[in-house]
Amino acid sequence: MEAVRPGPVERPISIVHLIHGLELGGLEQLVTQLCVRSRDQGFAPSVVALGPDGPMGAVFEHERIPVRRVEARGMSLAALAGIRRALGDCGASLVHAHDLGPWLNAVAARALRPSTEVLATFHEQKIPTGAKRKASALAARLSFALVACGKQVENNLRHWVPSGTRVILIENGVPLPPPPTEAQRRLARRQLGIPDDAVAIGYLGRLASIKGPDLLLEGFLDRFAGRGDVHLALIGCGPLEGELRERAAGRSNVHFAGLVTDATRLLAGLDIYAQTSRSEGRSLSMLEAMAAGLPTVAPSLDAVREVHEDGETALLVRAVDRSSIGEALERLCADPALRARLGRKAGEVVRRHSLDGTVAAYVGLYRRIAGRAERA
Repeated sequence: MEAVRPGPVERPISIVHLIHGLELGGLEQLVTQLCVRSRDQGFAPSVVALGPDGPMGAVFEHERIPVRRVEARGMSLAALAGIRRALGDCGASLVHAHDLGPWLNAVAARALRPSTEVLATFHEQKIPTGAKRKASALAARLSFALVACGKQVENNLRHWVPSGTRVILIENGVPLPPPPTEAQRRLARRQLGIPDDAVAIGYLGRLASIKGPDLLLEGFLDRFAGRGDVHLALIGCGPLEGELRERAAGRSNVHFAGLVTDATRLLAGLDIYAQTSRSEGRSLSMLEAMAAGLPTVAPSLDAVREVHEDGETALLVRAVDRSSIGEALERLCADPALRARLGRKAGEVVRRHSLDGTVAAYVGLYRRIAGRAERA
């Protein structure tokens, strides 16, 4: 009897995610989830990072996601050559760029490798100006699609991209874990240095001006500088860290957690989440706080109102207004019932923003692009 020969084995579709550096942030953690979950759907994901090494390198390694760093930054020949080599080495069918700079590099590198399609996701509101505006208009025509992470980002994109550009809304989502246990709460508080009987306010993210941790700290100190029953935890690192530490020097109720790889577990130790950004796209940290059942204080920006309703899941305040921030924090600290009601509703609303839906939308888009490449 003649042996049956096995048929050809289908090669996974190779996708390269092109990002800025390897700093630890919401964007990078979303890319990790896209890589892990798309791999389970028959894709072969990898990451190319423009710029220096950082803590995300260890995260990608732990998740067995191949990473290549391209030391050159900006639109340089060295950067384009490095990206081109990476795309060729893994036989990439698609380069998925994240935000403006990596996207422009991806499109320029595609000129050297036309067989690779380009997809870009915009995680922030940003309108290119000057020479970048002209380059972006051309890049939009050479990309399969531009994805917006939220409705306001989508509106922003449609404001400047050429007509006919394919703009797709895929809203950011987060995992939806079970509610934190009392043991997780105690452990998180010990790690943050917050007493069990204090009201804990926290922020999770980069300590950078656009995210407004300086506004949060000032608003907190205005109301709670001398109180031991209310504590503030700033979880993360960034360019403002030194300035913030100096401003909070001598305040035993202000804590700096620094860089924490699995920082979302520390949300279990909080009673109130605060994110006082000057500008937002679709904050993953804010969604994670909702998933942890936390009431939030946040600015009344369009992108924030996409997920929060004032008085229902959060207290929304005037943007860039430390007095409003302090007042809202004081109100929540004094009213446990209000905290419980807002947090409970936040936990219900965030189910509309599950990571499962986000990944499914991207996987569907990847398959669509791969099908187009096969027909070409």
